[in-house]
Amino acid sequence: MAGWIDKVFELTPIEEHAGMYFKREDKFCPKGLFHINGSKFRQCLYLVDRWVREKGIKGVVSGSVSQSPQHVFISEICKHYGIGCVIVHSKKEPKKSSYLNVAIENGSKLVWNNVGYAQTLGSKAKQLLSKLPNHAYLETNITLDERFNSWDDIEKFHRIGAEQVKNIPSHIERLIIPCGSCNSVTSILYGLVLFPKPNIKEIVLMGIGNNGSNNIGYVETRLKHICKLKGIPIDDVFGFSFLSDDNARHKLEHVNLNGTGFCKYTDEMKEFAGQIEFHPRYEGKCIRYLKKNLKEYWNQKSLFWVVGSDMKFK
Repeated sequence: MAGWIDKVFELTPIEEHAGMYFKREDKFCPKGLFHINGSKFRQCLYLVDRWVREKGIKGVVSGSVSQSPQHVFISEICKHYGIGCVIVHSKKEPKKSSYLNVAIENGSKLVWNNVGYAQTLGSKAKQLLSKLPNHAYLETNITLDERFNSWDDIEKFHRIGAEQVKNIPSHIERLIIPCGSCNSVTSILYGLVLFPKPNIKEIVLMGIGNNGSNNIGYVETRLKHICKLKGIPIDDVFGFSFLSDDNARHKLEHVNLNGTGFCKYTDEMKEFAGQIEFHPRYEGKCIRYLKKNLKEYWNQKSLFWVVGSDMKFK
């Protein structure tokens, strides 16, 4: 189907606000700002489009916590493609969850589960495949687990986001990236391998939950396998202890906002920079940490990667 998928390789803008540069992935937003948007939405769109074209699926089954934007992403995309959508959740009154309520309005079928952990909901969703012929399973956090997917498919998945490094200005010396599931981070770093930016000296990964706080080695595993598959050496690209040495092209720094006690995953911090309103659970925390603890990074040689913005529904 033409339309949204035709725009996945278009480069989102880079803008200057309040003395620093920002990559506006939230402007990948086919229904406008503060609706479905961002790099996670792009990857979800890519997966469904591929399943529809190559497998002829009739629907998608998905499971995640009630506050996850995954519910809105997949319900909107399934509606766009005219296929079914089944969502496993644990909210006793789903209409009181703005994201689940949107899924209901989009025609999704909701299946309740009494255990609300994300991985449990995802597992329950996967179990439903046996009762749902011609359906695909969207993994929790919108990813492709290497235990169940080929590295060729995983490389293609990350290649979608890798394109977005192409328009980084030549004067930028530092990237600052929110780090949650690490899928967007992996895609960005893969982009730096494919499209070198030699003036970028430092990459700051800001851990705000999931792999970004607890399992940063996820990035190493993904990058090494992807680059090995494509025959691309990365030992001299990233100067993180698990990737390379201090002589590498880019030095990586990991700042774990959750692990340092600065915040909990469930906290929300509302922040702005110029006209940008940041997602209070993700980017907002990073921006506040920068303002309080890393003021020296806030300058015109730094680029902050806005992975996505909050979606606002009644």
